[in-house]
Amino acid sequence: MSVNSLTSSVNPFYQSLQTSSASGSGTASSGASGLASESTFYNLLVTQLTNQDPLNPLSNQDLSSQLAQFSMANGVQAIQGSLNSLMDQINQNQGLQAASLIGKSVTTSGNQLTLSSGSANGAYDLGSAASAVDVLVQNSAGQTLAVLPQGSQSSGMQTFNWNGESANGSALPSGNYQFSVQAADANGDAVTTAPYMFGVVNGVTLGSSGPTLQLQGQQGSVPFSSVQNII
Repeated sequence: MSVNSLTSSVNPFYQSLQTSSASGSGTASSGASGLASESTFYNLLVTQLTNQDPLNPLSNQDLSSQLAQFSMANGVQAIQGSLNSLMDQINQNQGLQAASLIGKSVTTSGNQLTLSSGSANGAYDLGSAASAVDVLVQNSAGQTLAVLPQGSQSSGMQTFNWNGESANGSALPSGNYQFSVQAADANGDAVTTAPYMFGVVNGVTLGSSGPTLQLQGQQGSVPFSSVQNII
């Protein structure tokens, strides 16, 4: 009685390797369970050798190929396990680093302004030097409430302060606002800008995609990876 080669399309061990390889996202423990285990492999190999056709025995080359495939599968599973362990350690370290920011002021990507006691601070990055820069303070509906001329500025990170007054000089209530930046060079061409917001970290949430920070007075949360500066 002949037995299919371990590398044939109907062989259960080979199929389990294909399934494990195709998924790519499985853990090392799942790849090493069931038919893809070392014990099952050797049982299948012994069964194949015991029941092989005496007139067409398994060649040394085929045997070596099958052993190499199993070794490769085990190696991939070991690498997956090491990567998963490394990612767990990175997430733990990021969580500890994020927790150390509680109570500190940080600069993160975003365009929110928190007006408190008649003052709000923000920042932005200029892609190149600009001869004219304006900061537009807006409400949640996108309506411009005040325009803050910043004059000419060099490239890089810039900061600004808003006194909480509207364009007509009236004081606006404390709360959350937003801003945008318009900048142009000496030729009148637009300069690339990126907004940043200030905030005091008052909470940290740990998640599968990494820690996120809750900023005092700000809506929602921001990724720990978006922190640009710690003040």
